[in-house]
Amino acid sequence: MISGNEQMQSEFHDRATPAFFAVYRGFENAASNVSRRKEEYRFQQLKKLYATTMEQELQIIARDILVKYRAESQIHEIDQMFHQFIKDYLHRFIQKINDL
Repeated sequence: MISGNEQMQSEFHDRATPAFFAVYRGFENAASNVSRRKEEYRFQQLKKLYATTMEQELQIIARDILVKYRAESQIHEIDQMFHQFIKDYLHRFIQKINDL
């Protein structure tokens, strides 16, 4: 049987992964006409905008899950874990953009 903690982690990743790729595809489309050689500033603006969007999407997911499971005894620890997950997703997001 899956614990509440594991269930919340699983639900977060199940929702965060498609959000990650949706926001990344949006960035790719927005940046496709931006020449990094000539418009690096514009590229960096787009990166910042989409990283902010990614963070907001992940925070909404985390908040929804925390509300759903608010009766769980370890909710504070889960909140801290979600903050780390969000940092990890953002790091991966920025790395993926930088690899373009």
